Amino acid sequence: MKSRYGLLSTLTAIVLFILLETLSIVLVVRGGVVQRFKVLGAVRSVESWCWQHTGRIGSYFSLRPENERLAAENLQLRQQLARYATAAAELDSVVQIVEPEYTYLGAKVIRNTVDRQHNYLILDRGRKEGVEPGMGVITSQGVVGIVDAVSNHYAHVISLLGTGQTVSAKLAGSGSFGPMAWTGRNPREALLREIPVHVEAAPGDTVLSSGYSTIYPPDIPLGVIVSSKVSQGASQDITVTLFEDFRSLNSVYIVKNNRREELEELHEQAQ
Repeated sequence: MKSRYGLLSTLTAIVLFILLETLSIVLVVRGGVVQRFKVLGAVRSVESWCWQHTGRIGSYFSLRPENERLAAENLQLRQQLARYATAAAELDSVVQIVEPEYTYLGAKVIRNTVDRQHNYLILDRGRKEGVEPGMGVITSQGVVGIVDAVSNHYAHVISLLGTGQTVSAKLAGSGSFGPMAWTGRNPREALLREIPVHVEAAPGDTVLSSGYSTIYPPDIPLGVIVSSKVSQGASQDITVTLFEDFRSLNSVYIVKNNRREELEELHEQAQ
């Protein structure tokens, strides 16, 4: 009985306090212009703060559809650029090649590892969308890996973040190229090897894909040079900070080289 009475007294005191505070604010506002503006200014500040943070929360939840829209636009632009590049290269040719050298298929990453020695990804595109083993996977920020296996609706990708995985890379300035591979430690760090000693490799210089393979297109930005050192007196080992952050991969492009079979057949004939 006493506890109920005590609780009732506490609630009554709280309600009375709120009423008195409200009455005090009303009296202050009515008491003068200066007081009114001060109180109203404080109220507007609180409202502005609430609107600002509500807007940020709304923006956060709208990021995903916006990113999906941008990924679709990027895919369309990449396809158009490939067609224009092919048309420009064939302008002086008697036979016009309609099919571009590379075509792209957008995909979402549904699984990704970065903390192993042999990392991998799984994408939401598979055999029914035309995905085949051996196709490259890229983003606008770099090379991601190579398709290893496919099912009807999914693709398994060997990540560039794996011991033994390399991509042919070149220095943007000189064009000197060599194999680039993950260092096995930091997901943002790779090592570009076999660059001649006389070639200048300054920190901050850009590293690009060379295009000397049937998997990846040329001139994909890969990263920037951090440092270099001479290896065995004949070449440089160059440390590169990758543009791509593998820990936040979401949208990627699967690359199909439409002339791959022709190039491989020619290579076999030359053996």
